[in-house]
Amino acid sequence: MKISIIVPVYNTEKYLKRCIDSILSQNYADFELLLVDDGSTDGSGALCDSYQQKDSRVRVFHQKNAGVSAARNYGVDQAQGEWVCFVDSDDEVLPDYLSDMIKAADTDECLVIGNICKSRLTGLLMEDVYLDGKEMVRYLLDHSVLQLSGPVAKLFNRTVLMKNDIRFPVGVHYGEDMIHFFRYLNKIHRVVLLKSENYLVNMRDGSLSTSYYSFESEYECFQNCLSEMTAFVWRLDVSPEEQTELVWRNRTSDTFLRCVKCLYAGTSSYNYQERLHLLRGIPKAYFLNFGRYFRPQGFSSKLITFLVRHRLFTLLLLTGSVYEQHGTLKKLIGWRR
Repeated sequence: MKISIIVPVYNTEKYLKRCIDSILSQNYADFELLLVDDGSTDGSGALCDSYQQKDSRVRVFHQKNAGVSAARNYGVDQAQGEWVCFVDSDDEVLPDYLSDMIKAADTDECLVIGNICKSRLTGLLMEDVYLDGKEMVRYLLDHSVLQLSGPVAKLFNRTVLMKNDIRFPVGVHYGEDMIHFFRYLNKIHRVVLLKSENYLVNMRDGSLSTSYYSFESEYECFQNCLSEMTAFVWRLDVSPEEQTELVWRNRTSDTFLRCVKCLYAGTSSYNYQERLHLLRGIPKAYFLNFGRYFRPQGFSSKLITFLVRHRLFTLLLLTGSVYEQHGTLKKLIGWRR
């Protein structure tokens, strides 16, 4: 078995048939499809079972609801292929999704990154790009590829995953994809970027990226990101100052800002004094690096960045709360940003 395709499934009955049919219509035949039903309460589980009964390539697993990370980890544990790729159950893939990626996997310890329709790489790549060592690190940093840290449209070597115990962190509610991505990158020395766009994302409302979780969860995500990004950038022969800049100009600043925003986003369960205490407990260097390297867009973002950098916590909590309430009001009455 060459490739294992893992699809975590949770209450996506409306989209699931279209997703599975697109996978089973691949031009490349040497694959298995693992459908991991994560405790669905709609008809998704039964639909998965129906495909298993009529197609020998399909294997179905049912588990109690434990989240998408746990479902993906379980799929990797059960996989029998040399390579692993992921598809979200409300998305679709084009017929060359597997064939284009497996042709590009010219060494075991590599990562193949396919192009996503209408992604940030769309129109950027005129041909497939093969990158090794320091060239790989520099290119990924300079071309914002690290923003595409989700597991879909990628081909992972299962031996690399298992040997290094690279898992999707179950206890982290945001950024688990990014952490998994960085941990894999830090164990390989070759990346292939494909120009072909074979993955179609279904953009639905309710994206997790617009939701905030507890400060502890958001802060854990930030610390993981900081650690993995530092290890990634360390592979370049640059000064400590440039290393810091590269780390904070990429995903690190975004995850740090989420830690701050979750304390005034309106969903925080902490009282005012608890919020101040949490902010004051963050090392000063983090605020300085964020303010130095984050590039805000728009007046409100620039004001928040200024308050964060200078640790003006009282004004930050007040101003941030006002902006969050104003943004919610605009959505409720139908204004456009």
